[in-house]
Amino acid sequence: MEESADKKVFTPFELKGKKIKNRFIRSAVNSHLGNTDGTISEADMEMYDILGRGDIGTIITGHNSVDPDLDYRADIAQPSLGSDEMIPGLRRVAEKIHEYGSLAIAQISHAGPKGLHPIDFNMLSTDEMHRFVEWFTAAAIRTKKAGFDGVQVHIAHWYLLQSVVNRDENHRDDCYGGSDANRIRLPKEIVDSIRKECGEDFLIYVKINAHNTAEGIDDYDLLFYYVDELVKSGVDLVEVSGSDFTRQTRTAECYYLDAVKALREKFPELPLSLVGGIYTKESIDKVLETTDFVSFGRTLLTQPDFILKLKAGEIMKSRCIHCNKCFEIFATKYERCVFGPVIPQLEETFGHE
Repeated sequence: MEESADKKVFTPFELKGKKIKNRFIRSAVNSHLGNTDGTISEADMEMYDILGRGDIGTIITGHNSVDPDLDYRADIAQPSLGSDEMIPGLRRVAEKIHEYGSLAIAQISHAGPKGLHPIDFNMLSTDEMHRFVEWFTAAAIRTKKAGFDGVQVHIAHWYLLQSVVNRDENHRDDCYGGSDANRIRLPKEIVDSIRKECGEDFLIYVKINAHNTAEGIDDYDLLFYYVDELVKSGVDLVEVSGSDFTRQTRTAECYYLDAVKALREKFPELPLSLVGGIYTKESIDKVLETTDFVSFGRTLLTQPDFILKLKAGEIMKSRCIHCNKCFEIFATKYERCVFGPVIPQLEETFGHE
């Protein structure tokens, strides 16, 4: 008899010989806590310590820039994986996550059109596009050297790779555009290269949007095709998100559940997780009827101990009010959530911009 969702969430899961203690994933969230030179700060380390104490089965870091040039990060506090100098700081993060028995996954990303210096990938040469394969691969190798269990390749939220795979954003006429096969080529080459260089036991996750067209409707065929191609290249787990999560109503929940249900039908054996609009025990159970994991972003941002309190039966609902202020107050009030507290690292970084 299939395990009920409410019990499933606290049961282990084995993935390529790695035992994951429960089904909770801390989805990648930009903490804005890094040092301006791209290194890991003490505030970052404090955050990972707090998350580690929260009984989270898998902790995915905030996005790390793969570009060797710090000027092309998403913001001035984004950690970098663009050089070997960053390995010692990342090693501290991996060790901290492992200290609490959690799986450590580093998200790797290129800001592309959302960077400090936005890049229009449509204007790049074929050789310039291929450099991203080299940069993502080098970043993955560095995370492995730092002791991480794997990486998550960021193909969501309008950063570089999501823009490349978007059917309406990609206007290239070379091998990286013009067809669905060409649009997914860059992420596939990245995954292929990481798998070759980091080995079969190194986990490769991807975060991908439910919709990959401008309209965002009737395009699940594209999602199915992309996921199929990525799995053929060696992806071990797919986390589904979307680009419109900040425009959801405050009463909306499980934003992209229909997409995950459709994926489950197409790929019954593929490990899946969902992030977006999961704030209650009821929504957790609803998601886990379909997926293997459930991912939290803002829920753990406002309450890092949410899982502990849920497990103890102390709460059934997150205090998150879905206000989206976390995307702006880090640079104005120096808080990551409207419930506080003020974080000195944020004030030091953004208080003099």
